[in-house]
Amino acid sequence: MKRLFIPLTLALIASPALATPKDALVYQIASATASVEPVQAVVTYDVLPVQQMFEGLYLDNFGKYEPLLATSSTLSKDGKTTTFNLRKNVKFHDGSTMNCADAEYSMRRTLLVGSETSLASQIRANMLNISGFTPEVKKTYTFAKLSSMVKCNAAGQLVLTLDRNVPSLLDSIAQIYIVPMKALVAGGDWSGTAKDFDAFIGKDVANSTLAQKPIGTGAYQFVARDPSRFVLKGFDGYWGGAPALKNVILQKVDSDTARVLALQKGDADIALIPDRDTLAKLKGVPSVKVYEDLPTQNLTSVLLFNQSIKDDKLLPAGQLAENNIPANFFSDIHVRKAFAAMFDTKTFVKDGLQGFGLARNTSLPTNNWADDKTLKPPAYNLKTAEAEMKLAFGGKLWATGFTVPLSTFGGSGLSVVVAGIFKQNIEALNPKFHASVSTLELSAANASLLGGKLAFSALTWGGADPDTNLRGLFSATGILAPATNIKDPKMEQMMDTARDTVGQNARKPLYKTLMTYLNAQTYAVPLPQPLVFAATVSSLKGYENFNKTNLFKVLSK
Repeated sequence: MKRLFIPLTLALIASPALATPKDALVYQIASATASVEPVQAVVTYDVLPVQQMFEGLYLDNFGKYEPLLATSSTLSKDGKTTTFNLRKNVKFHDGSTMNCADAEYSMRRTLLVGSETSLASQIRANMLNISGFTPEVKKTYTFAKLSSMVKCNAAGQLVLTLDRNVPSLLDSIAQIYIVPMKALVAGGDWSGTAKDFDAFIGKDVANSTLAQKPIGTGAYQFVARDPSRFVLKGFDGYWGGAPALKNVILQKVDSDTARVLALQKGDADIALIPDRDTLAKLKGVPSVKVYEDLPTQNLTSVLLFNQSIKDDKLLPAGQLAENNIPANFFSDIHVRKAFAAMFDTKTFVKDGLQGFGLARNTSLPTNNWADDKTLKPPAYNLKTAEAEMKLAFGGKLWATGFTVPLSTFGGSGLSVVVAGIFKQNIEALNPKFHASVSTLELSAANASLLGGKLAFSALTWGGADPDTNLRGLFSATGILAPATNIKDPKMEQMMDTARDTVGQNARKPLYKTLMTYLNAQTYAVPLPQPLVFAATVSSLKGYENFNKTNLFKVLSK
């Protein structure tokens, strides 16, 4: 079998123009794979091969967490202890059998190593509320604490005991990849004991033995790599059955034109397409299949209002003038409701998203388990906008007028569309209403956003758990708090209650109540979500499932 595979691999490496065989996949991308150390990888084309070679206890299947190397799990009543039943007869790529000691070591290692920019660091922040291994943290973060936190019991189950209930725990669990302990220790990695614990705490392992010779349980195993290619082959011993596509090449091709041509010729099965204009040119090509409206995962687009703008050019709170706005302009709920009613979502989808946007009714991602399709978001209606403006600031705003600053961002066509919609509708509503438009470089725009200097802004936010999304967007303790300055104790209490309640079934109605309240307060306007576009050879099957799972094993020809 190996003798048959090697010539095929070499042929694919040597000749990028060679048409792909039926059992092979060539995926042309725009950047090279850097590190495939699973605790470090966060960049898209590092994560992609990692997900093929390594597996976690659970799989994030488009917002639904499905058992993978675990078969099931149980959660204690207080939400602090999770017990995982592990899948049996799972083989690593080196032929060894996965056991609980491997899962225990893998989870402990993820909670120990990894630089501040690593995936492991993000996992620690979520599970342990550790933002970094500061000297203070190191005083209490000991091997004894880690080993009591993660351990195998006498029944061969993996038991995780945390200091608090973590609602988004499965999101982190799905990203903790199981690796073979003996192979790593033999290669000079952490021993799994206290003796070298201090040497590995927070260590950057991007160039670890595992990064050089990846060994996981995934459907694909590592073959070779060079600066422009990463080569995988199907793992015959895979517990889920060998994948249909036996050979995979991730091929770095800088030129957009070259990738498109390779796709048309059949030299690539999937090619990164730079924009929808290029995608449109591929429609009708017999050898190519075009995807225009695939859903996105764990992302939400919103328009946020700032209730206390940090701009000394604005008027003091409560003062009105036709040529300016007060710093607390959006603290008035009638102003927020009026602006929400002035936003024409159909025009935004047509002009900004080229017709490919998914309507939203909450600030949660459309694939989020807590999203509720029955809720009513703010709707475009200029009569409603007029009525709300006449109530704003005790009825004075309509008579006095205002001039609101609108910012567009360099390189962001969507921000230009948003500003254009608002300027047109604001100035059509009342001759004393004005909008001034200015452009910021993206880095300056981000600094202004987090510095609280923008009146309002459209942005994309992410996170798998509803608490991650909503707390980040609206809470006074969230990362975007300086950009919104929302002070609402009732909302904070509702948010905390929903977070601290154990179990999705119990949390879901609490989030419905919370999102109903958020929509009524109009702290944000949910924007239509941009849809994913892609192009593959017409013979490739299962791309819709790949878009949801990111796994090559769901593809075939």
